[in-house]
Amino acid sequence: MPCSKWKSIIYLLMLLLLLVFLAACSGSDNETIQQLQPEPPPTTVIKITAAGDFLMHLPVVNSAVDPTTGSYNFKPIFELVRPYFEGADLALVNLETRLAGRERGYSGYPLFNSPAELAAEMKSIGVDLVLTANNHSLDMGARGLLATLNNLDAAGLDHIGNYRSREERDKPYIKDINGIRVGFLNYTQSTNGLPAPPGQEYLVNMIDRELMLADIKATREAGADFIIACPHFGTEYQRHPNEYQEAVVTELFQAGVDAVLGNHAHVVQPMELVKLDNRDQPAFVAYSLGNFISNQRWRYSDSGIIVNLYIEKNHQEQSARLIRAEWVPIWVHTYPAGGKSRYRVLPVDEAIAWYENQKDPLLTEEDYIQLLEVRNDLNMHLGERILNLE
Repeated sequence: MPCSKWKSIIYLLMLLLLLVFLAACSGSDNETIQQLQPEPPPTTVIKITAAGDFLMHLPVVNSAVDPTTGSYNFKPIFELVRPYFEGADLALVNLETRLAGRERGYSGYPLFNSPAELAAEMKSIGVDLVLTANNHSLDMGARGLLATLNNLDAAGLDHIGNYRSREERDKPYIKDINGIRVGFLNYTQSTNGLPAPPGQEYLVNMIDRELMLADIKATREAGADFIIACPHFGTEYQRHPNEYQEAVVTELFQAGVDAVLGNHAHVVQPMELVKLDNRDQPAFVAYSLGNFISNQRWRYSDSGIIVNLYIEKNHQEQSARLIRAEWVPIWVHTYPAGGKSRYRVLPVDEAIAWYENQKDPLLTEEDYIQLLEVRNDLNMHLGERILNLE
């Protein structure tokens, strides 16, 4: 056999041995890499934070305007509660105003319209999701509703409750938060007698039994591990839920909702755990979170709560449950500066400590007395700050 042929055979054999060697090393490396990779945790816990009504009365809006430029800066109003939103895996609020544009004129009750700068400020303090279905959804008409959604989009905020199309309305809203898929729903009892234009009923989610049941079913079928419904309902300034609220909540729970966070009453209403026959874990309801920001200065309406829900998922069993709920009292502080009233949302417990330690020069003795009253009222009304389900 010619020498050149032997050389070719030897080269081929050497190449084959090299390939076998490389394959073996590669397999060994893959096994080593797999061994070094940590196993996923058997359970995951996330924190959902919710606040009540962004009720932007005109005095609140005007307090934020710079008269020399005409621009609006809402940052000082919310700065002291920023940590409560930034510490959440997802934070949500109820936007009880419209962001329809300067050309519509800014206004408060009964037809609300606020500067679009509010959306950017909500985003900057850590808000992720905005509830838009409420009795003021159509204050600026259909065009104002659509402009509001566009301004929320521009600020990078998610939103539910108002929609641009039927297709958008019918798509379940589910957020994957660290491996836990949470579905959110938002409906309103009323639009203050301002109906959606004929054929555009999809603009506002109304509390309707068949609609809600279909949405809950679709959200679960789309893969939600946990469902939170946020109805805008009840009787304003009534500190306890009415029969209608209780009936709606019962329907939601029986259909598969795991937690309800209500708004609209402008005062805080009780929260409770509800044992259901068709499931092992109790469901949670907070009927009203009260006002987050407003110009309502009277007792019970000048305050609200921030609620934190801790949701745990067992990845082996592919099941999620609420393991803890807690609430934090807040109070809207007004004070004079620059020739007009200013506003701050204060965490009550911290504000009391700031006054007692002389760390907040804006707080007066009268403010201190009101802070103590708010804390006492809410402690008596709601009871324990923490509900542990573990």
